Amino acid sequence: MSPACLTRRAFFSAAATAGLWVLAGCSGRDSSPAGGPGAGTATLYDPAAPVQPADVTVLMVGDVLVHPSVWKSGERADGTRSYDHLFEHVLEDVAAADIAMLDQETILGGDELGLSGYPVFNSPQEFADAEAAAGFDVILHANNHVLDKGMAGIERELGYWRANHPDVTVTGMADSQDAAAVVPVLARAGHKVAILNYAANTNGIPLPEPWAVRMLDEAQIASDVEAARAAGAEAIVACPHWGTEYAPAPDSEQLRWAAVLADAGVDAIIGNHPHVMQPFEVIGSSDGRSVPVFWSTGNFVSGQDRKDSMVGGMARLTLSFSADGCSVSSCGLTPLVTNRAGQTSLTTYKLADYTEELAAGNGIRGFEGCSDFSRQWCVDFCSERLGEAFDPASCELVWQA
Repeated sequence: MSPACLTRRAFFSAAATAGLWVLAGCSGRDSSPAGGPGAGTATLYDPAAPVQPADVTVLMVGDVLVHPSVWKSGERADGTRSYDHLFEHVLEDVAAADIAMLDQETILGGDELGLSGYPVFNSPQEFADAEAAAGFDVILHANNHVLDKGMAGIERELGYWRANHPDVTVTGMADSQDAAAVVPVLARAGHKVAILNYAANTNGIPLPEPWAVRMLDEAQIASDVEAARAAGAEAIVACPHWGTEYAPAPDSEQLRWAAVLADAGVDAIIGNHPHVMQPFEVIGSSDGRSVPVFWSTGNFVSGQDRKDSMVGGMARLTLSFSADGCSVSSCGLTPLVTNRAGQTSLTTYKLADYTEELAAGNGIRGFEGCSDFSRQWCVDFCSERLGEAFDPASCELVWQA
């Protein structure tokens, strides 16, 4: 890999090996990023620049929804697997963000639990390797499929992250009560940002333990916000897994929970679950703040057979800090397109980089009602879904406070 292509995570790992900084946690707090033993909050430190920047940037992509076609795309002739190809077209964006997150929709329980697709998923653990290599800092796991393999799936996945990628924060699920008590607070160059992740449901599967999955609950939200602030979090980003599948706009429950989160004190909300992109909006909190809401970023990659599920979003927000506290100074959304094709040609592009030639070869065109899929269809879809804030020429949505 050339220096120009070195991801943020690879750079940090190399620098740490060279002794350029020390990983430290809050005094008396657990610093295990994957929800390891300990209670309270976990604060993760990256190297501080000589001059503290005014801003911290946060990026999130949507569901990594591992249908059989997705996991088979990374199978090699020698029996190994690699999923780097899925992320190759967003590497620069991920590297540019101070905090990069993704929604891991399916449990990474690995071969021992039997790989499976819809409706009860279990995916290869090599996805964790690709996600870490791409530079993602936070893996969001509170979702409706997190219990598809019960507590065994949670334990196996968290064990894999801890053993192989301990610097990645995995949140929203836990394998012990102590781990569940951890509220991740990530420090970037002197600023602290908390990430709160919640699920609206678990597809009717009962919680094996009340703490196994972080659920949308008013008392839980209030407690988490209080703990985050007590740990010094200047900003709080909430990532709820909510809404109605395939709905073009937020439902009444999304509206209700967004108000609960905003009034509790979160600074921005990035949601997921509907498998389609939903609009961006700014809502008001009870204390007069403006809280940006990405109702749904849709899928990052999947094997679904709908045109609208091929178009997801990469959400971005800029957190600005001053003596008066934190505010969200800008937001953006970059539409993404899943290119359904054989093996490593199954990947996700930014819509701005997608071509009509690629669209003509997208396997989605072979499904009923999808034969008219094209790049222009994607642009028109984004214009309709995102409204006037979306620029069809640049294929970007930009909001400034």
